Amino acid sequence: MRARTAALLAALALALAPAQVRAQGIDLQRRLGDVKVFHSLHGNTVTVGNEGLDGEQFLERLYEAQQAQEGKGFLYKLLNITTPWGILWVSVGFLGQALFTFRMVLQWLVSEREKRSVVPVGFWWGSLFGGMMLFAYFIWRKDIVGIVGQSTGVFVYARNLVLIYRHRAVLATVPEGERV
Repeated sequence: MRARTAALLAALALALAPAQVRAQGIDLQRRLGDVKVFHSLHGNTVTVGNEGLDGEQFLERLYEAQQAQEGKGFLYKLLNITTPWGILWVSVGFLGQALFTFRMVLQWLVSEREKRSVVPVGFWWGSLFGGMMLFAYFIWRKDIVGIVGQSTGVFVYARNLVLIYRHRAVLATVPEGERV
């Protein structure tokens, strides 16, 4: 019974654990999806991925992962990451957000210059690349809200670019004096 309680507590702690934590080859980023508790005559076993552990071993690994996380620096805590690769992914997210911000600033500046609402082609390119970068970042973060939000927008941005360049190609075939 004690091992079962330990396994359930470990699973609960894992479900509530933030971001990616690696402890001796166990990827805790996947959380409960990869954690299985098996009951047998020899006691309870917790499996994470392919590795089977008893409840006490799992709690020890979880404790080690938490201790390793405590030793991380300010940047790791600020960005909610646990590995150096996390810095790369957060940079992708920030760059994607910067492109998204740039597209709005670009649209605003062009509209102010023209004294009317104008959506320049750069707006759609910034939307497309910013959206793709944010989409990749949200996949890494396993954030379903961001994934859904960015996945739908990317199709709209790409379609607008296709329409713009298709229209330009048609205009290029029409003599300048006959354009409407």
